[in-house]
Amino acid sequence: MVLFGTAGFLNAFGMGFFYPFSLLFYTAVSGQPLRAVGVVLTVTALVVLPTLIFVGRLVDRIGPRPVLVGTALLRALCFVGFVSIPGLAPLAAFSVLLALATRADNAAAPLLAYRLAPKGETGQWLALSRVVFNAGIGLGALIASTFIVDSPRGFVVLGLVYATALALTAGLWFVARGTPTAVVPPDGPVRSRPARPWGHLAFMRVALANALLLAAALAVETGMPVFLLRNLTMPSWTVGLLFATNTAMLAVLQLPLSRVLDRFRPATVLAFGGMAYVGLYTALLVAADTPPWLRIGLLVAGMAGYTLGELAVSQAALLMLTGLPPDAEKGAYLAFNQLFVGGATALSPLLVTSLLSRTPAALWWALTALSVVAALMMLPALRGRPDRADTPAVAEPEQSSV
Repeated sequence: MVLFGTAGFLNAFGMGFFYPFSLLFYTAVSGQPLRAVGVVLTVTALVVLPTLIFVGRLVDRIGPRPVLVGTALLRALCFVGFVSIPGLAPLAAFSVLLALATRADNAAAPLLAYRLAPKGETGQWLALSRVVFNAGIGLGALIASTFIVDSPRGFVVLGLVYATALALTAGLWFVARGTPTAVVPPDGPVRSRPARPWGHLAFMRVALANALLLAAALAVETGMPVFLLRNLTMPSWTVGLLFATNTAMLAVLQLPLSRVLDRFRPATVLAFGGMAYVGLYTALLVAADTPPWLRIGLLVAGMAGYTLGELAVSQAALLMLTGLPPDAEKGAYLAFNQLFVGGATALSPLLVTSLLSRTPAALWWALTALSVVAALMMLPALRGRPDRADTPAVAEPEQSSV
């Protein structure tokens, strides 16, 4: 568990160190204008999505640990390339490799946690992965914002620090010899024609619901600061207060809350977690008509409810996405899920910018609709038999229930 947690923390630390300055970094080291950088990043993120099913098969064949080692080293080399070779073509080439490695890492990491977890502790191990991720992201962003200077040399340092963190992460995965790399045989009968992800209806419901809620969460990250500062004309420290509330609750409550949520069916947890998002959207909608002395309290309360929902959704979705697929195909299923994740990541900025530039309040109504639809998608599972989602699925996909 120590190596698992440390590797996850270093990986997230490097990401947190880089992520807040990503657009400035790419612009500075490539020498390209911001618009060109944005087009390259969007196109490259979409280009790699069709390849992910092959990445998933690789994860199933060799196991998640070698994939994590390889993707960490590949990402490290990409950042060395970014800071060493300027220009549009190198930016595009390294961005394709980085996007592919990032999606492969996202598919392999939860599978590793699933396989490492002792029986009955899957939820807590997945929660641990989220704890170290949030802690690493937060600390990395804090240190970078303190020490990184907005200059070409400062961004070179940023890229090299991220590359170093990734190389250390790869080393930790490599020495974790106890990590299982072989496929775990599934319990029960082995079907002659195993289901593919797109044919597993229960998995597809969860993957789509998770993508809708991810798009909503990304829209909050990017759209809420703009709405607060431009439409509600609130002081800038309000944004920091709300995100600090979110970060603190994620760090403190992830593990203890996971033990409580383990008592309930994951489909129920995901549905109620998604509906908890609506509290923040409602607070943002009514904040303009709320007295100033009450507005901050309303928004903090909305963010607290949203964060509890985020904690519930992250655990329930991971439990179902790792528990529903057959053991021999979990890597392929998790990689296929990255198609939904990548689509949500690519389309969320478009949703935010198009609605905020026209009718700002429409953004929060749209996100409310996404959350409600995601919750309703869990209804077939709630009406089905109460199987645990972290039990490997061996039934035919059309008969599966979450």
